[in-house]
Order: sequence, then structure tokens, then C-alpha cells
Amino acid sequence: MSENICIGSTKHYYVDPNPIVGSTYRWRIDGIVQPLAILNEIDISWLNTGTYLLDVQEQSLLGCIGQLKIETITVSTIPSIIITTNSPVCENSSIFLRSETIAADHYFWTGPDGYSSFDQNTEIVSAALSDAGIYSFYASNNGCNSIPSTVNITVKNCDNVDFNIPEGFSPNGDGINDFFVIRGIDRYPNNKILFFNRWGNKVFEANNYQNTWDGTVSKGLHVGADQLPAGTYFYVLDLGDGSSAYKGTVYLNR
Repeated sequence: MSENICIGSTKHYYVDPNPIVGSTYRWRIDGIVQPLAILNEIDISWLNTGTYLLDVQEQSLLGCIGQLKIETITVSTIPSIIITTNSPVCENSSIFLRSETIAADHYFWTGPDGYSSFDQNTEIVSAALSDAGIYSFYASNNGCNSIPSTVNITVKNCDNVDFNIPEGFSPNGDGINDFFVIRGIDRYPNNKILFFNRWGNKVFEANNYQNTWDGTVSKGLHVGADQLPAGTYFYVLDLGDGSSAYKGTVYLNR
């Protein structure tokens, strides 16, 4: 007989039918006698992967030794998984579901609207708004299942997104256009923005930009306090959604 066991599990073994009264028993793994045998039963914790021969011998009061049970045990690893996606995505673009796994032979994705896939890496072509939601993934190795992992997919109607990067602003303290305001930036919490002067020196940067830049600088050339001089500055804006970065110029007027 043979059996597959997941690493870290404990299995109860016993001899059936009932043993002969007065008999003694020896449980062995690859010929090594195991401790803690109770009559004709034993619990074994399998802590290492591999294939093992498990057997039990019975010795009667008369000294007769019999081989009662022989079984081949294969101890398999439980897969380790990491999943990634390109979420958020625009409607009608592709959703990519990716998994990095260790020691797996089967893969299982499930998602909204009855979605399922048995591929390690899969793609939903031309995503609809109804494809948004929680996707779950687990992998299996010889019947040993990983702990499921989930990811939340966001699908946006990008045609209706009001997004605009201004060409200039005037941080002069008059309460009008004092900040560099990117309309719609709040929809991209993973964004990162960088500003450079005409010599290529970085003068400002922010992660998850919140429309708070008022023309001040933490390093580089400035005209007073932390204020940058009037002029043209270059920016690089990465929305953090997998799309190409925006690159352009803005005029700072004082």
C-alpha cells in the first residue's frame, strides 16, 4: 500500500483486526524503531519530505514474529505562493493574474461571475466592469493545498475619468492657483511625481501626491525661504497603475 502525506501533518496508524493478547509491537520507519507505540497504535508526525517505508512487527508470547503491515509513505511539500496583478485596469483592457509558486503541480483561480482557471498565470481579455472584485488562488502539490491567497481587482471606466495636468500655476499667496493641482490624481493612490529644474536637478518629489506642491523646494536653487524662482520645470508622473509615465513641463509664475 502507498499513501501521500502533507509535510507537518500527524497521522494515526493502527493494526486491525485486534492484536493477539500479550503481543508486543514495533513500528519502524525505514527500519528505525519509533518510540511511543501504544499497543497496536501509534501517531507519527511527518516533518520532512521524501518517501518512507513504514512497517509494524508483532511478536507473540511464544516469540513468533509476524510482519503485520507495510506501507509506503510519500511526504510532499505544501506549495508556497505569491500572487500579483496589474490592477487597477481600464475597461476593455486585459487583467493579468500571475502567481509565483514553489513545488506545485495544480493551480486554481476563482473570481466574480463564476470565473475559474486552472492555469498558473492567466489573462482576462477585454475586462468588463463586472470582472471587478475578489479573486482567489491556491496551488496543490500531490494533493497538498496551499493556503488560499486573494487579490482585489479594480476595473475603471477610464473614458469618464476627469484627469488633467496643468501647464502652470502661480504660488504667490493670493489664494488663486497657489498649488499645482492635478485633477483626478486622487484616483491613483500609488502615484509618484518628480520635478526637475532646467539643469536636471531634482527640486521636489512625492509619493501619493495630494495636490500640495506650492513651489517650494527641499534642495537646490531657491530665491528665499524654500521658494523656487519663476521659470519652467520638468515633471515625471507615474500613476502607479501600470500605465506609461507622464512627462512634461510646467511654468511656475510668481
